[in-house]
Amino acid sequence: MKPLVSVILTTKNNERIVERCLCSVAKQTYPYIELIVVDNFSTDQTLTLAKRFTKKVYSHGPERSAQRNYGARHAKGSYLFFIDSDMELQPDTVQKCMDVARKVGGAIIVDEHFIGKGYWSRCKALEKRCYTGTQDAEAARFVRKDLFLKIQGYDELLTGPEDLDFHKR
Repeated sequence: MKPLVSVILTTKNNERIVERCLCSVAKQTYPYIELIVVDNFSTDQTLTLAKRFTKKVYSHGPERSAQRNYGARHAKGSYLFFIDSDMELQPDTVQKCMDVARKVGGAIIVDEHFIGKGYWSRCKALEKRCYTGTQDAEAARFVRKDLFLKIQGYDELLTGPEDLDFHKR
């Protein structure tokens, strides 16, 4: 049997965008996935939408680091894939991560491209292109669970640069 991948999605009041993300996880070509949603006590319909896609919906906070660590503690997978509610995965994203993981192991940076419309989306896309390929803005999102546990996950005292800190460790 192929390894299980635990996709851990953190949310908070994301009813407007989360369904697209959840659908993209459901459409993955790699069949061995468990979806874990860790919500930061939303007051909108985020939880209701998440429960349509998985039974593994939890409420935990106060920030993403704590949410991600909480999701990892509940994960059954050999690999953890941390995603945000504004992400939309291509159908073969998890399969490609597994292909790379079999060759290099460890942790994998997943390319992100901003596709939103409007001025601020274009600004964010430009900012991302400026940092692509540097150590300043790219961080591993896909990681072996044993490695995640070895480095003790995300630093829950950090808010904002927690993913870069995790990647550097």
